Amino acid sequence: MLHDQGLPLHLWVEACNIAVYVWNRSAYRILESKTPEEDYSDKRPNVGHFKIFGSLVYFHVTKDAQKKLEATSKFGIFVGCTNTPHNYGVYMKTSRMIVVCRDLKFDEDKAMRVSLERELNLHADEKLLASKVEGPQIDVEQPHAGVQRMDTST
Repeated sequence: MLHDQGLPLHLWVEACNIAVYVWNRSAYRILESKTPEEDYSDKRPNVGHFKIFGSLVYFHVTKDAQKKLEATSKFGIFVGCTNTPHNYGVYMKTSRMIVVCRDLKFDEDKAMRVSLERELNLHADEKLLASKVEGPQIDVEQPHAGVQRMDTST
């Protein structure tokens, strides 16, 4: 997930946390199409708040937190969910901190475009490598083909 969105590697903890969060709310055949969360609490979990990891988010800065002539909104990168509804973890690139915010505006279209572009580039690179490997083959002599084994038993 980090490489897909081009995020720094020091966010690996948040990537692991969100992966486990999503897995616990995904249905499993062994649990008879129930989620682990549902099996544990007997309540079907809400997944309406799932967003694309690494997508840009914009949020409002309160009047108490802003100084004179500063912007009233900031942007960050979505890196996780919390157990409290509508609260999300946001990575602030400028301060290299993760803050918990609510009432965010998500730009998931850009995250999806980045992911698709990386996938297309990856497939193009694979085709380029495959064409180099499938090029003219040279018949190389095996170095040990003429060597005979000797029986050393006495």
